Amino acid sequence: MKRVHIHLPFYKYALACIIIFFAGTQVADAHVKWFTSGSYADRPLTLGEIVNQMFIILLAACLVIISLGVYFDQSISSSGWYLRLNNWLEQRKDYGLIVMRVASAMLLLLSWQGDAILAPTLKVPEDWLLIGWFQFILAFLLLIPRTVPYAGIGMMILYILSNFIFDPFHMLDYFLFMGCGYYLAVRGNKNTRLQLSGLTFLYISVGFSLCWVALEKFIYPDWSLYLLKNHPGLSMGLNYNFFVLSVAFVEFSLGYLLLVCLLQRPLAVIISAIFFLTTTIFGKIEVIGHTLIHGCLIVFLLEGPGLVYNKVTSVFKNIYKRIAFNNIVFIILFLILISLYHLMAQDKYDRKQKFLSNKPEHHNSQIELAGIPKDEIPSVSIEVKEDPMGGYNIEIRTNNFTFTPEDANKIDVMGHGHAHLHVDGQKHARIYSNWYYLDDLPPGTHEISVTLNSNNHEEYQYRGAPIEDVEVVVVKDK
Repeated sequence: MKRVHIHLPFYKYALACIIIFFAGTQVADAHVKWFTSGSYADRPLTLGEIVNQMFIILLAACLVIISLGVYFDQSISSSGWYLRLNNWLEQRKDYGLIVMRVASAMLLLLSWQGDAILAPTLKVPEDWLLIGWFQFILAFLLLIPRTVPYAGIGMMILYILSNFIFDPFHMLDYFLFMGCGYYLAVRGNKNTRLQLSGLTFLYISVGFSLCWVALEKFIYPDWSLYLLKNHPGLSMGLNYNFFVLSVAFVEFSLGYLLLVCLLQRPLAVIISAIFFLTTTIFGKIEVIGHTLIHGCLIVFLLEGPGLVYNKVTSVFKNIYKRIAFNNIVFIILFLILISLYHLMAQDKYDRKQKFLSNKPEHHNSQIELAGIPKDEIPSVSIEVKEDPMGGYNIEIRTNNFTFTPEDANKIDVMGHGHAHLHVDGQKHARIYSNWYYLDDLPPGTHEISVTLNSNNHEEYQYRGAPIEDVEVVVVKDK
């Protein structure tokens, strides 16, 4: 997909960023993988492809937002209305554990009912179906106060098991489950330091998950672009590439603010409101998938900041030092995480390509093309026309594909080969040009399909589906 680099005056960038921050975060907090056909066979962008003028300007805008966050955090923390609200919520902080128990139990039961694990799209393979009952047992343990710590440990075990079922790289999106499990395990402990560590780790795990999910919009922008093409109203008329990059920075910034507990209670309300907005577009899957996150955000609202916030504010009492500290930490964290994400994405891509390259030898003579640039993938369309003298003329139109009868049974060349004609699911003929004559068909309904194949007769596929076109022909009784 061709990426367009746009050039706007700085004030237009700033205005667009404000619009995106308050309205466009519906895309930022929608879990893109749940609603697209994105695959790790898609080539991840390199860091050199990501960094451009727009990237640098938006990064600078993020640092401004972080600085404003530090300023507003200090300003409201000393205001009377905020202190009164804090005192009121402080008296109800013990409800945090009840909220987490309810949210966790709801998610576990919904996942069990949907044959999934932790998220609605993580379907449990048949070999692991007992995990569903394990989730049901954990939900039951959450009903009894004394067994809640065991349920928390069970949730951490569940997350570890999911790394064996799915890829650890993919499961880093859901690292917040470790934080939730740990919080449930230690929140009721009599040891004060251990008890407080539960909230701290919950902030870190949820913040990390938001940051990590944001990075996929930098490395795999096509996934989000696919979502925007299906829901064009989300972009509010802005350039798609600019919009995706903007919401990636917004989401990473929200995750960072959680990591360092800036604007803790107000931020929890803002993020929760944003997640509720996404349900109006993405529906039930979004509700189920974000149930636990809503629980975490309500916990943050009730319990306030954790140890990280108190430590930072005690060390950096000067507002300018706090702003400098947060900006430096933000940049370092961003560089570390995006570099790590790219390394893991590239490794995943290389492993996927190695697997797919073995397909002709080990997987029914198929060549999987996922991972190459989309504008280079061959395509085919057919038109079946009745011949006045009887039978049918089939016109075969192709893109990024050349018929090479002279190279049949020779070495494969990408985009070269021939076509196979199938009638009613049975191979009928091999085709080496753009036209083919098909004899008369018996009365009835017939399915005619044409697939593209390599010189060595291996079928070209894209994400497991053959590159083909199908047309139905109805032959009437004469």
